[in-house]
Amino acid sequence: MQHTGTDRVRKLAILLAVLILPVVFPGCASEDVEPALDFLIATEPTAYEGVPVPTERVQELRRDVQRYEKQIDELIQSMSQSASLNKLLANELMQQGLFGPALEALQRAMALQAENPVLYYLAGVAAARSAPGHAISGERQDRLVLAEEMYRRALRLDPNYREALYGLGVLLAFELNRPVEALEPVRHLTRIETGDMAPRFLLANILVRLGQTTEAETIYDEIARNATSAEQRSRAGENRDALRRGN
Repeated sequence: MQHTGTDRVRKLAILLAVLILPVVFPGCASEDVEPALDFLIATEPTAYEGVPVPTERVQELRRDVQRYEKQIDELIQSMSQSASLNKLLANELMQQGLFGPALEALQRAMALQAENPVLYYLAGVAAARSAPGHAISGERQDRLVLAEEMYRRALRLDPNYREALYGLGVLLAFELNRPVEALEPVRHLTRIETGDMAPRFLLANILVRLGQTTEAETIYDEIARNATSAEQRSRAGENRDALRRGN
């Protein structure tokens, strides 16, 4: 006999109800029995309305639940492995400069792990890096817009995701030519990242582009005095002095 989709849903609901709700036997206290009875009546009214669940039936359903649980666990593990492998594949493809195929692999991974910020960050990188190759087809701007969306999705899931903040700042300031909008993510990054000088260089660069040279000069001066890298101190000092001469 064939079962409809509704029948299968009802039976799955019964299996889960028997697993997680109190077993219904005659003589139980009413507050323990009623929640399970209400659920069973709602899902299988003809079979369970007002009738206690027989012990044999409970045992049979528990065995079914255990069998299906094992299958579900195996499926979840397989999906998780598939997502991880697609992420690794995407990373390897990007290392080889194959950003289009990397996006496809990341899309497969995101279909399985829709709330993984790393996947969106990597998709942002792949989309931005693939954009120049689509200039002839006219799709360059679409790729850049996609990159922005991916970075922002990563940041909605993890507002302090340093790499996504930096990537978004660079994208807005230089690729999309929206330096004013780049200030917010980059300023936030400089507040949470105190050791790496790259975000401060980026912030100062954006400020110079916006004509806010006084603040940029202050930032370069701080880098020149505090950076652990001699190369960074030297470069920051040169930029600071150039701004002073220009002012």
